[in-house]
Amino acid sequence: MDNFSQEWLKLDNAAKLYPASSSRKSPAQFRLSVRMKERINYNAVSAAWESMLNRCPYFQVHLKRGFFWYYLQNFSQIPAIRLYHRIPEIIDPRDNDTDLIRLSIRDNIISLDFSHILTDGNGGLRFFMGLIYEYLRQSGHQINNPENVPHPSEKFLPSEIEDAHRKYFPGNLPHPENLSAAFHIPGRSSEEYHFIEGGMPLSDILQIARNNNVSLTAYLAAVYLESLRIMAAKYQSGKKPLPIRLQVPVDMRRIYPSNTMRNFSLYVSPEIDLKLGDYDFKEILEKVSLSVKLQIDRKELARQISRNVGGELNLFVRLVPRLLKDLYLAGLSSRLGERCYSGVLSNLGTIQVTAAAQPYIESFEILVMPNYKLKKVCAVYSYDNRLMVSFCSVAPGRELERLFFGHFKAAGIEITVRE
Repeated sequence: MDNFSQEWLKLDNAAKLYPASSSRKSPAQFRLSVRMKERINYNAVSAAWESMLNRCPYFQVHLKRGFFWYYLQNFSQIPAIRLYHRIPEIIDPRDNDTDLIRLSIRDNIISLDFSHILTDGNGGLRFFMGLIYEYLRQSGHQINNPENVPHPSEKFLPSEIEDAHRKYFPGNLPHPENLSAAFHIPGRSSEEYHFIEGGMPLSDILQIARNNNVSLTAYLAAVYLESLRIMAAKYQSGKKPLPIRLQVPVDMRRIYPSNTMRNFSLYVSPEIDLKLGDYDFKEILEKVSLSVKLQIDRKELARQISRNVGGELNLFVRLVPRLLKDLYLAGLSSRLGERCYSGVLSNLGTIQVTAAAQPYIESFEILVMPNYKLKKVCAVYSYDNRLMVSFCSVAPGRELERLFFGHFKAAGIEITVRE
């Protein structure tokens, strides 16, 4: 597939949900940003942008509508560079010929917005780091790419566009149990997005997690559930309480060997059920840690792949026209997605930068867009021994964020919060 411009590309298994379920109210997109130590050179970033899209042409695509399925079509024009604004412009896949990846700059900031139709956090971050390294080279610096970060001098590999869900389809397995409806933050969703980010020493948080014999993700999920528990106790008083449940993405490349730059993530779902009584933080932490360990299991995760890919391969589903599929998939997304979760915690892990590039980079920023049902989404990453936690919200009020960050302040951790 060297001549990718003549090719069209099927959506991967995870991406098939997004054209039917995404909208301006429910965007399926995320943003990766870097703040450099010097003002951005437009000519250098423009050259880097073109070089990286030539290297990864599967991102230079528009969503097209077929009779049975959506598909991605390569196009020749390099998307224009936009002016950076802190809250992204919504990528609505229903708009004809809209760019599914967008580059914006301002002052010393380079920012990339991705539609989840294209990729997940792992694929997006690898492309983004490739863009940063190429920008530095175009600016006159001697920078080499680390392994697994695409370099413009290379040709893309077919493995980068594989549908890894299909590749590792285990056949017909028992499906995961259906989840019940979960507690949602009350209040009417706003049309405005709000962004709050907190930063704290990574070493301090890791020490607390180690002292409790849990992973960092489990600890953060427990704090998130504890914050939601306090809110639920207030807003569900006198009512039959609903479970409080998080959606925590898992990068499946940790489970199955894959070089794909497309979507290859599934989810674990730690929860507490207040119908069983109240929980203190220690109980939540123990329950979350055990739940995450049990769910991040190759056999358990294979059940999700079996359900997702098995539905796609069903002959009846394949023969149904796309318009009817849209109705079905939109309902499926609600039934298996927003309805079942109280919040999302997406941990992209540590952003690693080569020693040669570090002197030119000040900081990073990650933002995951929420939808009108979940209202808030939490993204986590670390860089330069700082753990960064960002909430993007369309919910009225900042109660959840105050409770979440307040937990760390109460634990004596130095934390800096900015809006």
